[in-house]
Amino acid sequence: MYLFTTFALVTLSITPAVGNNSSIGSQLYNNLFLNYEKNVRPGINYSYPTIVSCEFSFAGLNEFKEIDSKMSVLGVFIIQWYEDRLVWNPATYGGISDMLIPEESVWKPDIAIPNAYHGVKFLYSSNPKVRAKNNGHIIWVTGDRYDLYCNADITHYPFDTQTCVLSMLTWNSFPSEVLLDKVESISTLRNYTSINPSWDVTEIKMYSRIDETLVSSTLIIEIKVKRLPEYVIVNMLLPVCFLCVINIFVFILPAESGERIGFSITLLLSVAVFMTILSDSLPQSSRPQIAVLCYFLFSQLIVSILMMVFTILGLRFYWAVPDKPIPGYLKLFSRIMSNVCKGTQYCKRRKKRKQLAAVGPEQIQDTVEKECNIKNSKDMNQSPLEDECMLITWQKIASDFDNFCIVLFLFLIVLTNSVFCINMSSNTQ
Repeated sequence: MYLFTTFALVTLSITPAVGNNSSIGSQLYNNLFLNYEKNVRPGINYSYPTIVSCEFSFAGLNEFKEIDSKMSVLGVFIIQWYEDRLVWNPATYGGISDMLIPEESVWKPDIAIPNAYHGVKFLYSSNPKVRAKNNGHIIWVTGDRYDLYCNADITHYPFDTQTCVLSMLTWNSFPSEVLLDKVESISTLRNYTSINPSWDVTEIKMYSRIDETLVSSTLIIEIKVKRLPEYVIVNMLLPVCFLCVINIFVFILPAESGERIGFSITLLLSVAVFMTILSDSLPQSSRPQIAVLCYFLFSQLIVSILMMVFTILGLRFYWAVPDKPIPGYLKLFSRIMSNVCKGTQYCKRRKKRKQLAAVGPEQIQDTVEKECNIKNSKDMNQSPLEDECMLITWQKIASDFDNFCIVLFLFLIVLTNSVFCINMSSNTQ
């Protein structure tokens, strides 16, 4: 009887306590860290590296300033590894299967972000605790705003797509000691709740590699974003296109109004203002290539300058002294333009002139005087056959020159716009 009683007492004394409380938690914590050294990496066999699994949960794109080559993203890292020294039996400690441990008390991988915008940044947690499970798995959750250096390629602005990289590497550990590994997830954009008004996040990829230069394990997170071009189209592209089309009307504006030069200079300055606005919103770099939109605006600026120069030439023709002789090449130019414009009143008179050629010189003279409306006696003394139905004056040279400019610059504007649209459409496909 005495032996049985003694055995029962001993058995009850080693029976695990039912239910957890602070006393049991304190006992568990003290037992786990009794001989624990946080400066020594975990691992039963040091022939193999400690595998650190990383999962990145993307929360949103805060901003992307391509002029400063800066991208700011919001995200959460879920980092896990196996700690063989922090293993216990939950039944022994009142069913406690996991517990929070101050992160300064356990070993953590020395993970750094080398391409942070303000220099190398080490991962830290705003909540300085890690969760330890009874099977030895440690879970470290940390989140923050990460400012990254990202050199933007603005070649196809505003229809460009940028790919920025968030790099993570083991700062002091070799790949034979600590190895970073990514965690496959169904969709890294599943927690994407913050919507950026200027950019759309299209894809996020994660992969790990060994950096031979730094001799460290590296985890690469590629964030692919696409610009939303509607704002730039409405506020920059369409106004410039409309200005270039309106600029052609300078050759339709009557020369007597005296507004041609002012009209062309105003439109030239308008295009220059749009170029200034664009230069303030893009990085001042020539690599890998200047934005195609810059070339497009520059081409429209050149076209506007040529229009102003041609406008001045046309006004010189129009206001030339009537007694000044007209060079032969200008007369040839006027005849060529008259032949091109078959439907003009001048060409109709020429056709009638040929029809009346068989009637007689007197009737031809009367018809020419009526149709060409010769007002001064000097012009009436000249032969109507000299310039084929009417005299070529400086005013007619100016009119033919305006018609030529309308056709020429309409062709140039259509050409430049077509080249720009083809280039942009090839990038969007």
